[in-house]
Formats: sequence, C-alpha cells, structure tokens
Amino acid sequence: GAVIVHYLLLPDKVHILLTTPTVQIHRESAISQAELNKLVFQYRDILQSPSRDPVPTAKALYDALIAPIAPDLQQAGAKVLMLSLDGALRYLPFAALHDGERYLAQRYRLAMYTEAARDKLKDPPAADWRLAGLGVTKAFEGFSPLPAVREELDGIAGSGGKGVLPGEVHLDQEFDRPRLRDALERGFPVVHLATHFVFQAGTDADSYLLLGDGSRLTLREVKESNLSFGDVDLITLSACDTANFGGRDANGREVEGLGAMLQKQGARSVVATLWPVADESTALFMREFYRLRTAEKLTKAEALRRAQAEFIDGRAKAGGRSLAHPFYWAPFI
Repeated sequence: GAVIVHYLLLPDKVHILLTTPTVQIHRESAISQAELNKLVFQYRDILQSPSRDPVPTAKALYDALIAPIAPDLQQAGAKVLMLSLDGALRYLPFAALHDGERYLAQRYRLAMYTEAARDKLKDPPAADWRLAGLGVTKAFEGFSPLPAVREELDGIAGSGGKGVLPGEVHLDQEFDRPRLRDALERGFPVVHLATHFVFQAGTDADSYLLLGDGSRLTLREVKESNLSFGDVDLITLSACDTANFGGRDANGREVEGLGAMLQKQGARSVVATLWPVADESTALFMREFYRLRTAEKLTKAEALRRAQAEFIDGRAKAGGRSLAHPFYWAPFI
C-alpha cells in the first residue's frame, strides 16, 4: 500500500507525480507558486493558535495538493503516502490537510521520502526497541525550562514499570557529549532527545542542539565528528523546529536540517518537529506513539498516525483540555 507522491513547484502550477508499485501517474494543480506559498504560511500561522479554526485553510490546501490525485490513490489502494516535497511544502504538515470530512492523518500513514532515506528503505526495523532518553529540564540563558521533559522521558522509559519501553533516562548534567556517544556506541535502537534546537540558515556552525550541561552541539560538529548513528532504528527529536529542512548560506549553498543530517550519518529513521511544540502535550503524544508501536506491533508510520488520530478524536487531554487542534499533534513528522 505504499506510494510516493512527488511535488514540483513551478511559477504557474504544481506538478504531482504519483508512483505506485505498478504505474507512474502525472497530474497538475493550477495554483501558482506565490498563491500556494501564501496558503502554506497562512496555515502555519493559524496552527500556532489553538483557538483558530484550521479547517477552511486546510481544505484549500487539500484541494490544491491531494484532490488532483485522490481518485488515483483510492484506485491504487494506497495506505502509506511517502512525500517528496519541494520549496515551502517542506514546512507544511500534510497530516493536517482536510478533505471537508477528515484530516489526512485519519486516512493515510505519512512519511517523508528524502534522498538520505532512500538507501535505508530496504532495511527491516529493529525487532525489540530499547530506548536511551536524553533531555533538558532546566533553563539556560536564552532558553526557557522544559519541566514536562522529565515526565515525557519517565513515561517512555522510566524505572519501576512507569515506562512503555525498556531503557534508561539521563537528564540535565547527565546529558552531555560523552553520554550521547555512549548511547550510540551501546547500540540503543531508539535515541530520544528532548531539548531545545536552534536552526539558523547561515552556516551549519550556527545551528545547534542544546545539551543538558549547557553546551551546544552544532550541525557541523555532528557532521564532522565520528558519532555513528548506524545502529539507530529511530532517533526522535522532541525539540523545536528539528524538521526544518535547511536553507542557503550567504554563498547560496544548501545548509541541511538536523533530521536529514542524522539520516546521512546512518540513522534509519527520524521523528522531528515542524514548529515549537507544547511541552505537556508532547509528553502525552510521545508516550502514546511508543506504546502503540510496541504493544500493538505497528509500523512507525502507523503508530504516529494512530497517536495523531487519538488527539483528533479528543481521547487525549491535558488538564481536562482537549488536544484536538492540529497545533498539538500535527508538527511531528
């Protein structure tokens, strides 16, 4: 049931190439790149405010991007949409597109198809997941505290039967470079990083992950160090803007985002975020994602979809508050 949906943005239209196991189909959407970009960033703005209604803009984006291939997807029996995205579409949560009745996450499993991931598609996932959870809870200069990170990681791999996965948790001062290297060298199939991430398109030396000892692990250091992610089945970046796909430096060269870089360093898959996430709801979302994947033997894409569906249906709540708005569940890709 897996298909690839490849988008190419041109000034006056969008080309959509759908590849199924048996056929390749070309469709077009008569929306200009300028109009589409405006819609994408308008929707991202709406998604930052849980009090705003997302559906009208989500429907307009669905009509432009999914409706042209909807009959083809149905005919192909598609269950997994692997998205190869272009331009501003890389900042759009496709899971939160709406057909007028349901969100796309309620109909399909979604995954990003990247060049870095292509040679790993044939690799079987690890059978048994053990998790190394590394996180930051306290404030540093320029960064607010993340008090729910302790609850997030304890709920996933906490001791005394609290966690849904076997593993270990290291917070704040215990989360430093040697600890990260140790987790990678010991072959944990899942590495979960809950911290702040700063992306700046200048150079890969300007973008960094905040470690628990207050130091900064830059993208350049990740790329040039001998940190090996080859044994990692999944690295989860439970931090802000980790799915940022990069940008261009002052000389016009591409600067990769963190997710793509970690795949190039060997990680078989990455869960990352499209915008600054809510601390408390993220803890709930991550625990449920891991629980579904492990307890019900689901694929990663299906576990993510099911966790999103539980939020959409109103089954997930924080302090009695509904988390059905896409702000809470759509940033995870």
